[in-house]
Amino acid sequence: MSTLYYFIKDGKPIGPLSLSQLKALQPTGTDFVKAEGWADYKEIREVGALSEALNITYERALPQYYATLDMRLLAAGIDYFLALLIYCCFALAILIKAENKQEQVTLLLFGLLLVPIFKFFISVIGEGSNKHASPGKMLLNISVTDIKGNPIGWGRALGRNLAKITCVLTLGIGYLAGFLDRKQQCFHDKLAKTLVVKERLI
Repeated sequence: MSTLYYFIKDGKPIGPLSLSQLKALQPTGTDFVKAEGWADYKEIREVGALSEALNITYERALPQYYATLDMRLLAAGIDYFLALLIYCCFALAILIKAENKQEQVTLLLFGLLLVPIFKFFISVIGEGSNKHASPGKMLLNISVTDIKGNPIGWGRALGRNLAKITCVLTLGIGYLAGFLDRKQQCFHDKLAKTLVVKERLI
């Protein structure tokens, strides 16, 4: 079955259109189109296969929409909740195996120190994966990219999360700096040369 498209013409969507009908409208690279199954409209020049079919030069669009700090804070909260659930599994094992109550309490308190470590690995694994996002970020449709919108890979994901120590050492000022930045970059984003972006809204 051929893909059908919706096309923005004179500020209004028209369609569904076949590829040949879309081509007959003589669209330009900056025109917006949405295929059935897409969550949002995109500029034609951003879609490789469609650009080629319409004889339009493919261009990767630079990030334009950035996740606000409140979104990022909520995403971090979700990730910490997931890390806490992992800790609960650890705690359950302690309660089963520890021989006395004093030993249980000691190990449970020590285990709490593992929560931020679990969260660290959740972030590194998620941001370095092909999803470009931790579970919390995925739920909010935000992701981590480099300055040009490309995936950051495992190495930069590790560096980005290690760089968060600068925000801790500055007593949170490194995070608050994102409020003053047009791209919402905190200290660790600037050091790692990364962005936290969100889907374009039409």
